[in-house]
Amino acid sequence: MIKVAIVGCGLIATEKYIPIFKKLKDRVKIVGICDLNENILKKVATIWRIENAYKDFSTMLSEQVPDLVVICTPPRTHARLAIEAMEKGAHVLVEKPMATSIVECDNMIDAAIRWGRKLGVMHNQLFNPAFEKARQLVNSNSVGRFLGMRIFLVTPIDYMTSKAEHWAHKLPGGVLGETGPHAVYLSLAFLDNIRDVQVRYKKLFPEYPWSVAEDIRIDLIADNGMSSIILAYGSAQTTAEVDIICTDALLKVDLQTRTMVVHRRPDISARTIGKSVVSTVHQMSRALVLNTLRYAFSIDWDPHYRGVRKFLDYMEGNAEYQVTGEEGKRNIAVMEIIVQRMQEKPGV
Repeated sequence: MIKVAIVGCGLIATEKYIPIFKKLKDRVKIVGICDLNENILKKVATIWRIENAYKDFSTMLSEQVPDLVVICTPPRTHARLAIEAMEKGAHVLVEKPMATSIVECDNMIDAAIRWGRKLGVMHNQLFNPAFEKARQLVNSNSVGRFLGMRIFLVTPIDYMTSKAEHWAHKLPGGVLGETGPHAVYLSLAFLDNIRDVQVRYKKLFPEYPWSVAEDIRIDLIADNGMSSIILAYGSAQTTAEVDIICTDALLKVDLQTRTMVVHRRPDISARTIGKSVVSTVHQMSRALVLNTLRYAFSIDWDPHYRGVRKFLDYMEGNAEYQVTGEEGKRNIAVMEIIVQRMQEKPGV
């Protein structure tokens, strides 16, 4: 039985990790939770019937001696908590972003090596079934050669933008530091050797002066193609879409519905367009029916759940985990360049 401790009892812990570990009760036991906010700590402990609740992280480590520590706190605390946990003998799975700087990432990686611990980062959408399927098609050359991609992420305005107290505004790049890592790691899944980074951004809501921008456009230019990223923070809507352009097809991935459609339209003749529409409708209809059933009856389709299970296998030496500390650092390295570009050039 793997003993797990969770530090940080906010949304991601209560909506993802605690339910996941409760689901895996034959394999995992939550031996402790930790949060500086005593009211939140008591509420979570009561709702989820967790006996050991701590305000002090060091005390939890000493008393419970967990095999795995999951870090769900704001990013500026990740390095300190991860290093202490590994020093005390625990493996560590940390929420994205891994840290707030390359230096912090290096310190975490060095600690993992020094203490012989496994260090992983939860880049959850890499485990999204639709995105995994798209990667498999590209890697197998089933859709021709990869040429480039587009990522479109819309975060509702009331999630971060309108809230002055939200921790994301204190990150390098502000709100970009919260959702930008998603776009970067999705891009790095396909791009080889990023050589240039271009950034444009616009402030649309002056009534929220704490928000750096509500429309951010990023181009990552690599040896084998480009990723064009749109990050929007001013709408009341939410979207997470990825288009992958290959020589023989266009792959359209909806990360929220977890559907992937192979779009083929080599010309604009009526017959080709008609076949394309029929194929798209068929693929979407089939995927939505299956995914509705999966949503209703199984947690297995959830990216966090799939990532957690793979990390547990990695801990036990039964599998590899694709988002190690080095991969998390690669993400932060690109994020640092993006933030630097923003600082060098004022918004339009």
